[in-house]
Amino acid sequence: MAKKTAGPAVVQLPKDVLNRIILGQSFAEYDKILMQKGVFVVTPALQAALDPNRSKCFFVGRRGTGKTALTLYLSNAPNLRVVTIHPEVFTALTGSTDCALPADPRHKAFHGLVASFKRGIVDEVLAEQLRTHSLYPRQLVDSLIAERNYIESYTFDLRVLAFAEEAYDALKRGRDKEWLRLMNKAKQIVKDADIVLGADSRTNLVLIDRIDDAWDGSDSAVLALMATMHACVEMSATCERIRPMLFLRENIFERVRAIDPEFTRLETCVVSLDWTRQQLQEMVERRLQLPLNPKPPLGETWKLLFDMVGSAPASEMILDYCQQRPRDVLTYCSLAVESAQASRHQRVTVEDMDAAKVRFSESRLKDLGDEYSENFPQIQLVLNRFHGLATEFTVPAVTAFIQKLLADSEVMSYCGQWLSRVAAPHLFIELLYSIGFWGIRSGAVVEYRGVGLRSASPPTISSSSTVVIHPSLARALDLQAKVIGDLEDIVLQREGLLLELPEAIDLEQYQERLRRILTDLDATPTGNDYDDEYERIVGEVIRLCFFRWLNNLEPHRQDNEGRVIRDWIAANVAEQGFWQLMKDKYDACQVIWECKNKSLIEAADFHQAEYYMNSAIGRLVILCFRGDDIEKHHYQHIRRISEKLKGMVLILRDRDLKVFVRQAINQKVKEEHIRQLFDTTIRNVS
Repeated sequence: MAKKTAGPAVVQLPKDVLNRIILGQSFAEYDKILMQKGVFVVTPALQAALDPNRSKCFFVGRRGTGKTALTLYLSNAPNLRVVTIHPEVFTALTGSTDCALPADPRHKAFHGLVASFKRGIVDEVLAEQLRTHSLYPRQLVDSLIAERNYIESYTFDLRVLAFAEEAYDALKRGRDKEWLRLMNKAKQIVKDADIVLGADSRTNLVLIDRIDDAWDGSDSAVLALMATMHACVEMSATCERIRPMLFLRENIFERVRAIDPEFTRLETCVVSLDWTRQQLQEMVERRLQLPLNPKPPLGETWKLLFDMVGSAPASEMILDYCQQRPRDVLTYCSLAVESAQASRHQRVTVEDMDAAKVRFSESRLKDLGDEYSENFPQIQLVLNRFHGLATEFTVPAVTAFIQKLLADSEVMSYCGQWLSRVAAPHLFIELLYSIGFWGIRSGAVVEYRGVGLRSASPPTISSSSTVVIHPSLARALDLQAKVIGDLEDIVLQREGLLLELPEAIDLEQYQERLRRILTDLDATPTGNDYDDEYERIVGEVIRLCFFRWLNNLEPHRQDNEGRVIRDWIAANVAEQGFWQLMKDKYDACQVIWECKNKSLIEAADFHQAEYYMNSAIGRLVILCFRGDDIEKHHYQHIRRISEKLKGMVLILRDRDLKVFVRQAINQKVKEEHIRQLFDTTIRNVS
């Protein structure tokens, strides 16, 4: 009698399994799940980062394609030596009176800047090795012993700025021999460091990330970034033990491409952060599997937890709707799971996925305007003018739409500089295709751009083509499902969901108040006589830059030793991101901002911050002062507060306040800079 073969085991899920699922944060820096075993998905970018041949050093992708996740993975991987740099030097270079960046990248001053970045990167690696006792001072050779002051006493930004100013000063005074000496010194330091580090067979990975957090978007800042990229390429080719890896947003990378006459030297070192559909499905599925025991095989979890959408798996609809971007896919799936949990469903139903579309669409539209504000300031105003129109437009309708934009005084006031360059219909269509706003229909097929660098170029546009606004944006814009061929009698709407502004002010007033902050901050001297003015400026920063997370702002006054001390207290209403992390970690339902209009902060200032902490409002204080840098002894005070009260003091300087203001001017909804300050503080007090 033939023996029956057993079929594959059928996985039976408990009825309440959906309530156990937490997909994690869509922003990698806040995602606690990301580093759990078996969650990270191997992508071509990760393979290139771990490639011992070291041929790639630029990792480029759109927002939400996994740059930060990749840096976190590498930073926590065993058997790797990793140094992470979040540079702020680009704005410092453009604002320095002692260092003028050249207009021509082939100028000597540009080569001096490249050498400054190379030397700064090497010193940062040596500083980390000395700090962790992986390297000892006695192992340093003469050139590195002479460099120890820069290695141990300077931050990366101050170090590069000092080197660049020194090289520029030699050129400005016509001292070519001095300039050559500095260039040769930089080469010698790089060479000797590589030899000293060769005692350990492991390569030091230098992860340079969050480039756009603290720069002003000027042409000079782009030149400084270009110098960083050339420094990375040269070091990758000549250093055995140091490998720089630069993580860039696509829109910033394109600005370098547009001005660099030697871009071909950089292009061969680029990795595009592309994701296949299979990798995206696996990313979500691995997170879905975490609470399951036994775990279904990959490929089956979607079917067990998500209903079919028509005759197709839910994953197919979700990937198409989210334009195959990892962050968007994770955000949408999280919203769908939350809807199912709230409705007490046993599976994620079609109704749950449809409910998630509304919330996701609004979020995606705001994010799109923010993502490209660097290249196309206030582009959200242009996108907002599509509100209430149709999902599809003919080329003549697009032409008429452009003419209406050119006659719109508000649009031209904020977008005219770049809009005039793309006023031709084919250029306007290519622009909105390249940012993922719409696709191009040829016959029955609509082609949308993907996430990779090579997918930004549109297909051929003919007179019979139509453009189709991506379905993920249609609900936020309240679009009608039809084709518009003529806009002659249609008035473009001004209302919409894109512009979040505080205190019921319009965009013009908002921009004017932000610019006034920058002017007032530079014009306000330090000292007791100007305490009130400095307090007012900090209050304006909180009101205008943090209104999405902090509200109900009130002044808080206390008499201390005969002197009036002023600060601000704000309610923390965040539901995700950095400020939610502050609530979770420090019970910071209220956030105190302490204003010190002086260039030096003392022990008494930290004692005062400690005094404010209690169980009622939380254990977080933001301390603003006018100094240029945060000193080591400041971290010692913060460490004491952390050990005693499990509290945190974050220190902000003028340049940090300016970063927040510049981001608000460009309508960037970003928390990365303050998160970076928090991460730096944590590392220094741990």
